[in-house]
Amino acid sequence: MSRTPAYSPALLLKLLGLMLAAAVAVGLQARERATASANLYGYTLAQSPITGTCGFDYIELGAAGKPLPLVPGHAKADADDRAALLALQQPFEFYQLPTRSLVVSGNGYLAAADSLAVEDGSDFSNDCGLPARADNPAAAQNRIYVYHDDLRARAGGEVRQAFFATCPRPAAAGGNEACTVVEWDGFERASPVPSTQPLRAQAVLYHGSHEIALQYSSLDDSRAAQATIGLQGFDGRTAREASCNSSRRITARQAVCFFDPRKRPADTIAQQPARG
Repeated sequence: MSRTPAYSPALLLKLLGLMLAAAVAVGLQARERATASANLYGYTLAQSPITGTCGFDYIELGAAGKPLPLVPGHAKADADDRAALLALQQPFEFYQLPTRSLVVSGNGYLAAADSLAVEDGSDFSNDCGLPARADNPAAAQNRIYVYHDDLRARAGGEVRQAFFATCPRPAAAGGNEACTVVEWDGFERASPVPSTQPLRAQAVLYHGSHEIALQYSSLDDSRAAQATIGLQGFDGRTAREASCNSSRRITARQAVCFFDPRKRPADTIAQQPARG
């Protein structure tokens, strides 16, 4: 008949100590991997009026602005969770990936995707602590979060886009370069109480320097208190967060800029491109 071996209290404590040490080591390694992953490709963040390299200069689209009709990205999408596919006139390099089309979501974000089957634009639940895995039914993880929230268009609100061979807002790197502008004009956070003022925001994507400028002409009453603003790329493995669920970080008449690490303006070199 077999017998269960007996262990002394001292031996049991030693074994428990070894198990605890191993668990701590695994946890630290996982944290180090996550931190390294989050900083895989460090865009530099600048904000007006703090730095001169990121001035607020809102681009009035005028006749150049073309409406982007938003459609359901999947059969069960809510009426305010719609999107449009935008084919770019020139590729835009995002996290070193040449991007030729974007899915524009009515919920305030852009996704690098070539169809609504890849990204349906219905993600209404923002995440804090980027990078984060998006969980809408068809989700592309490479995204520009301009003002990601559960948004809806007010009466007359629309998304518009324009391409400029010479951008009206010069890039921080200087020189004349082309840009694509995507604007959410007349949106508000979906809630029982309508906002007293609309959100009017735009993303300016520079095709030469790969700079990304997010500009806020006006904010809705939520004042970004439930919104995420930032970038994530490499299939959602790295990110740069500017603000999340904070009503004090983003204001009207402000610009938030992200500079590709290969083409940073000279006066941003000293800034650390650490994850926000």
